[in-house]
Amino acid sequence: MKFPALLLLACTALSAPAWAQDASGIISGTQTSSTLDIASGALPKAPDGKLLTLTVDGVETPLAPGRYRGDVALTVTDDIPVQYYELPLHHFRTALYVEHGAPVWSKSVRAALGGGTVAAGRAENILIRSVGERFNGVLVTGTGNYVLDRPVIDMVGNGGNDFAGFGAAIMATGKAQLTLDRPVIRTRGAIRTALFVGGDAVVHVNGAEIETFNGTLPADYKFTVDVGRMMEVPWMLGLAGNVRSSNLVDRGTLYITDSHIRSEGWGALSTDDNQHVRMFVKNSLIELTDGGYGTYSIGDSVNVFANSIIRSPDIGGIMAAQGSLTLTDRTLVEAGTYGVMMHSGAGGGTLTIDKGTQLRAGRAAIEVKGIGTTIKVDGATITSGNRVILQAMENDDPFLQALMRGEIPEGMGAPPPGMGADGGAADKKGPTPNPAVVATFSNVDLEGDFWNGRMAQGGMELTFENARVSGRISTSTTAPASGKTPVRATYREIGDVTNTAVPASKPNAMVVRLGGATRWTVTGTSYLSSLTIAPGASIEGSAGAVVLTVNGRQRPIRPGTYTGRVTLSVQ
Repeated sequence: MKFPALLLLACTALSAPAWAQDASGIISGTQTSSTLDIASGALPKAPDGKLLTLTVDGVETPLAPGRYRGDVALTVTDDIPVQYYELPLHHFRTALYVEHGAPVWSKSVRAALGGGTVAAGRAENILIRSVGERFNGVLVTGTGNYVLDRPVIDMVGNGGNDFAGFGAAIMATGKAQLTLDRPVIRTRGAIRTALFVGGDAVVHVNGAEIETFNGTLPADYKFTVDVGRMMEVPWMLGLAGNVRSSNLVDRGTLYITDSHIRSEGWGALSTDDNQHVRMFVKNSLIELTDGGYGTYSIGDSVNVFANSIIRSPDIGGIMAAQGSLTLTDRTLVEAGTYGVMMHSGAGGGTLTIDKGTQLRAGRAAIEVKGIGTTIKVDGATITSGNRVILQAMENDDPFLQALMRGEIPEGMGAPPPGMGADGGAADKKGPTPNPAVVATFSNVDLEGDFWNGRMAQGGMELTFENARVSGRISTSTTAPASGKTPVRATYREIGDVTNTAVPASKPNAMVVRLGGATRWTVTGTSYLSSLTIAPGASIEGSAGAVVLTVNGRQRPIRPGTYTGRVTLSVQ
């Protein structure tokens, strides 16, 4: 058999040649040897409709010119084509392909499975290592149940598309029911997602150790926020980084229990490009090391954290468009900037913080940018480094502001879901959301201010039940804290504003209801459009008596409802 002159292929100790290929360099089937030399311009190829993967000592390795020694294998597998919108077709390669609860060896790179056992319904103690780009560890699809018990997966190199699971360590799609017991997963690469859940898949993760590290972006990469092409977090969120530990899309459901998930940048537990997704996290620790968000909820998405910890130098959780977030059962959120930040679209999501949860933020504890939302706080502790409990403001995202002007900013081919000049109307589901920020605080003791700095967009309605509040509650105007409009070079200043209290300009601009057993300690002049004081509620000043005026006339502070230009000042 003749070989191309530039391709030197060694043989094993077997008498037959180890590397059988035709004159064009096509490898007809999986082959192994102890030595492989590939000269420049002479890469072996797979037959049409097939893919070729190189492994060395069980490690998936880029197929490139060079000398390879050890347990060397060239594995031929069936193509796994995936179309994501209008992008070029993705061709998936994976160490283990499972369909309808059973391994499909024609689509699996068996040489990349180190140790363990693989059978129908279950795989135990498998080891998968990759130093090449866009290689998947385990891909589970179809119907039926599958269990991965104690898998260890280590991957180095960039992924291909974390909206589609291209290059993910674990991927579940179709109608698969996947259980991960005690997995250890580490990835090092841009968009090299550890865990991807799509289609109608349901995934249970128990006792996981997952860690993802940023990678190096390609030399020709240009910043974009286009789905499927994006390889780093949109800087307009005030964040940096290029890897998400997980992504939940389509109609997937994800359960995480007793796990530790850690990401260097961008984010840990994300949802994106979805139709209806649900995430449930219990008894788990979620950490960001260099920056990013703990969790992201967008569209018809509900992320629930119970008895868990979220720590981030930046943001604890983000709610986008209609996304909702629940922090319950003594969950702890420690965030360097914003505890929870909401942005994009028309809003309509719900933030719930209750049952002994603690939310600690370096800046505003809850920041609402340009959208309406519902907030429910009950029996929780909320603290803020800059004494702002709730900040409503117009969105200072430079991209969104350009879109509002009818422009398509550089880095965007088209407005993404939940954004655009229509306020995300084309992407909303159900009735048009209330443009107001409607919040209820029950059984709480809060020290800090509540500001509505977006009167032109919507009002703020605050109800306090059995609450003690010390701070200002007022309509306001906002300005960048740095004195300059933030741009990409100053992305960490996005969202950081100062407030100037100004009279309410609309009837619903700031509606405050003080329920029974509620005490408000006013610390500075506060402007409202409506104030209701229930029997048993009280108002006092931090450094003197409080004066209540309505439409310029002083009124005694007693139970009742006051509407108009309502002002409370401390004498």
